[in-house]
Amino acid sequence: MSALERSYRRLLAWYPAEHRAAHEEEMLDVLLSSASPGQTRPSVADTVDLLSGAVRIRLRRAVDGAGASAWPGALSIAGFLAMLMLVADGARFTVNVPYVAAAVDDGYVQGDSGWHVLAGQLGTAPYWLAWAAVAFLAWRGSRRAAARAACAVTAVQIALVAYGLAWSELWNASVGASLGGIPLPLALVASASLVASPGPGHGARLLGRRGVAGAVAMAAVLATTASAPFMAFIHQKGPWPPWYDGPIGDAFVRWDRILLSVTLMTAVFSFAVLARTRAGRRASALMALGGAPLLAQVGWINMEVVFSGPVIHLLLIESLAGFALVMLIVRIVELPAKFVAKKHAQPSI
Repeated sequence: MSALERSYRRLLAWYPAEHRAAHEEEMLDVLLSSASPGQTRPSVADTVDLLSGAVRIRLRRAVDGAGASAWPGALSIAGFLAMLMLVADGARFTVNVPYVAAAVDDGYVQGDSGWHVLAGQLGTAPYWLAWAAVAFLAWRGSRRAAARAACAVTAVQIALVAYGLAWSELWNASVGASLGGIPLPLALVASASLVASPGPGHGARLLGRRGVAGAVAMAAVLATTASAPFMAFIHQKGPWPPWYDGPIGDAFVRWDRILLSVTLMTAVFSFAVLARTRAGRRASALMALGGAPLLAQVGWINMEVVFSGPVIHLLLIESLAGFALVMLIVRIVELPAKFVAKKHAQPSI
């Protein structure tokens, strides 16, 4: 085998196995016959053409859900769950609005004008409205429009986060910085699902009616537990959000522990349900990109830690660590089945 052929085979290895089995030799013959005399390595044009072709085929297979890979289905399921969590968080934001307004009106926020406080706390309203619109488009089956809208919203979100972190001394910086927490990995997963998988609608069909109903119930419970009305119920002293409550007391500790318990139960129950299928197990790993930072946030009885704003490098570390840990669990769970399949595939003597 010549050096040129070895180089071409390395490039062709980027194509899916099924495609290589059907077309590799034919493609290799064409490439070798068109090579210049004495050529020892692929040209830049051939390299770019082969790699871009591999990317196009893999992306097309992912979008169509073709092939044996479980990742397209996993991204569809994770996209549905991420979009559901964004919509639930938007509902929580909407419910909190009168509590924030009441806190500002009653003077529980000191050191700034009421307008600045309202703008800082409620300035993300267009973001939640935009994701509600994206979810509506996806639900109606307008996947292309939903994908364009999701990518646009996520791009603006990233720009606002960069602005908020770069100019943190400005009064409106908190509006952008607040979008750099858990909503960011959820938005990225939802956008990727619309672009590079059969879509969240396909994920909902893979979950089935019971799975979708359970996901909606868990999202509703999690959003309710994290809301200002629930904190007001725990506090029983007035209708204002917990971050306006002054010094940390028993009420906040009680609320924080309840939120941690609900989050943990949601994570365990979700993995138990999704672990039944290969696609579901990988969807759990994708959801850990947002779930791990959420678990890292709750349980902190320190207002300065929780509400000082997101730190992007910590968010990245938490997300990747969560993904890696869940994928390790998935590999361990699937190891016996792979061993049995490999044993059965061996020819009997």
